[in-house]
Amino acid sequence: MRFDDVLDAEGAAIRGAIEGTVMGTAVTIPSFYILHRQWPYFRSLPLQVKALAAIIVILPTTAIRAEHRMIDYERSHWDGADKYAVERRAHEERLRWGSLSVKDKFADWTARHQLSFVVGSWALAIAISGAIIMRDPHLPVRHKVVQARVWAQGLTLGVIIATGALTHSQRAKAAQMRKHGDNSWEDVLDDQQRKVRAVT
Repeated sequence: MRFDDVLDAEGAAIRGAIEGTVMGTAVTIPSFYILHRQWPYFRSLPLQVKALAAIIVILPTTAIRAEHRMIDYERSHWDGADKYAVERRAHEERLRWGSLSVKDKFADWTARHQLSFVVGSWALAIAISGAIIMRDPHLPVRHKVVQARVWAQGLTLGVIIATGALTHSQRAKAAQMRKHGDNSWEDVLDDQQRKVRAVT
């Protein structure tokens, strides 16, 4: 990949991150406004907890949108025979996906969307742990925030380890498939032969 392509790819990711941040903020601000007006308990929460809740919404949308923009950028640069080969493989991948069990689908999706899965798991973990810890009337709020963060970090570490194991398993399967050879060049030749026959 050329240096210019790398810069373009980074630009696509940055645009996606900005879009995700704007989207998350667009959801967070009206939601917080409504909660502040309608729910006395929310009004009583300290600013740190409200900021944490905003991060839980904004950070995942930022990461996920950046990832989607990168994928879109890569797809937009497919052309010619490469595009045909990729589309054919995508069709085969859809067929393979349809034949997988629910467990295998989860493992496959997680391996291909690691960032989204880890960030989403962190947000979910901190939301659940925060909701549980905030019910304790004997702890000061600052201690509750610290405990929620520690629990979320611990759970996220477990998710990262599990994701790494799934990724290793997927790579092992991919390596096993590569032993049988990469036949994508055959798809390219078939496409070129069809074009020649169409011209003649």
